[in-house]
Amino acid sequence: MSKHRKPITKYDIRQRLISRSLWAILVIEIIFVSALLLYFYVILPRPRQASVAPVTKTQVKKEVKTGKIVSEEPARVFSASEVQKIISQTNKRFDDTVNTEVTKQTFVFTTSDGTKDDVPIYARVYLPSGNNKKPIFAFAPGTSGIADSCSASLEDPAKKDWSNYDSLVMAYASQGFAVVAIDYEGMRDSSRLHHFMVGELQGKALLDSVRAVSGLAITKDQLDDGKVFSAGYSEGGQAAYWADQIKDDYAPEINLKGAIGFGPVTSVEETLDDATRGANTNWFGPLVLASYSDWYKASYPIDKILLSRWAKSYLQDAQSGCIDGFNKTWPNNIGTNRSDQLYTSEFIKAAKDLNIAINPAYAGFSADMAKNIVGSVNTARPKLINQGINDNVILLSQSQHGFERMCVQSNIVTFKKYDTSPYAIASTNPTGSVGHEQTMNASFKDTLAWMQNIISQKSVPNSCK
Repeated sequence: MSKHRKPITKYDIRQRLISRSLWAILVIEIIFVSALLLYFYVILPRPRQASVAPVTKTQVKKEVKTGKIVSEEPARVFSASEVQKIISQTNKRFDDTVNTEVTKQTFVFTTSDGTKDDVPIYARVYLPSGNNKKPIFAFAPGTSGIADSCSASLEDPAKKDWSNYDSLVMAYASQGFAVVAIDYEGMRDSSRLHHFMVGELQGKALLDSVRAVSGLAITKDQLDDGKVFSAGYSEGGQAAYWADQIKDDYAPEINLKGAIGFGPVTSVEETLDDATRGANTNWFGPLVLASYSDWYKASYPIDKILLSRWAKSYLQDAQSGCIDGFNKTWPNNIGTNRSDQLYTSEFIKAAKDLNIAINPAYAGFSADMAKNIVGSVNTARPKLINQGINDNVILLSQSQHGFERMCVQSNIVTFKKYDTSPYAIASTNPTGSVGHEQTMNASFKDTLAWMQNIISQKSVPNSCK
């Protein structure tokens, strides 16, 4: 069959023309829109964006609420000859020149316990005469007891000699340092217990003493607050090193240059361990138990640590006297190790293994002691450890271990050990053997030189290398 095309009508022709026209219009529109896009986004210059200056964050200084002066006692001026006599009470052979008066004043300032910022602390300032600005030697004393009557600011060496801190720190004042020496939190404060061996509290008190001392009338324009050293003897060594450990967070504005310990406590647990091995610190355990059970709100197994005779009365015993009477309160280790007359055999075994936490009963107590360790962090400031080789209170091994911890953390540490010293010679110590009590005098010249090197921006020996 043949196929025939359908005839094209006028209607078909009109529809084709309309379709072609529509396509032509669409193409023209596409070309027009493309041209517009080309013009506005390529050819036409873009408006310049206004430059935005970078936002500079303003560092808001933290308000300092502590280190405020609460009260001041009348000041007393000591002549150069009086200063010399006071120094000679502990250092008969002191041979540095003393040609300055020293003004001493007792005052009260505030510190923080983490909850309150108005905890009162007693302190003394020893200010040498002269118009020059003096570097600051912030000093924390050794253990004198936890009772209010045992506060270092109440020491009267003629009646009760706990170390004669007036004599020891006057030596530094006589050589141009403004000394501020503290009591501790809870001392001379009937509302609270002194929390013995809580490092953070002691470090805060020492830093706040630096803040406070500049607020005294007698120190106006007298202090070089760019040259500050924290220092401490025995218990105070822990305070000095803790001040260094917490300074950057707690007191960033203080220009601390170095931290110094004289026969320092660097480990609470090791100090207690050493008592069971013969160190003359049997009193240390009851004081720590009284302090920590209150501060950490802990229920330690006292009857598994102290013999029943002592466990019943340890809180009262700890607050009943000062360090000059401790050997009458508890059995001492002078001549013979009598720790077994105070501590249980179970506790002594754990302590002699150098790990009180080895017994689960003591794990909580051990953990709380570990919170107060020294040397487990790095800071940019040099440290000085002065240790008597013949020290029977803080043993050489403890300072060695503290030194090693500091070195592991890449701290700069000068470790000085003293066997004998002419500045330790006394009627009761004719050979000049350097034990606990003689450490500060034996190391005086070296400590002074160490600080002067730092002040002069010279390097100090790093015993870690």
